[in-house]
Amino acid sequence: ADAAAYWRGAAVPPLLSSFSFDALRQARDTAPALPRGMLYEAVPDDWHAQVVGALGCVSLHADHSRLDEPLVRAIKAAGLRILVYTVNDLARARELVRWGVDAVCTDRIDLIGPDALDDIDPARA
Repeated sequence: ADAAAYWRGAAVPPLLSSFSFDALRQARDTAPALPRGMLYEAVPDDWHAQVVGALGCVSLHADHSRLDEPLVRAIKAAGLRILVYTVNDLARARELVRWGVDAVCTDRIDLIGPDALDDIDPARA
């Protein structure tokens, strides 16, 4: 079945995300209309060429412990959204959002619930 046709009209399309460059390249070739996000443990120096240039991703997903504010700002300046994993400390989650991170994955929904980060405006950080 045509993946793009299956999701056509969906309020929010799926985000195809993988640690595998080859899998995302195949996704790009098979269903170019569906958004893609590259997953990294450690973001490589050539992330821009991979994520933006070769794969046409809309987002980059990374281990929060390997990020710093300049890298987050560079990713955002490239026009990408950034998702971080696995953040289980509220203070760290708030810091990341102040830096401009768009989404935080956590195992501790009791600490970092749906509204825990709503009061942060990254533009004013």
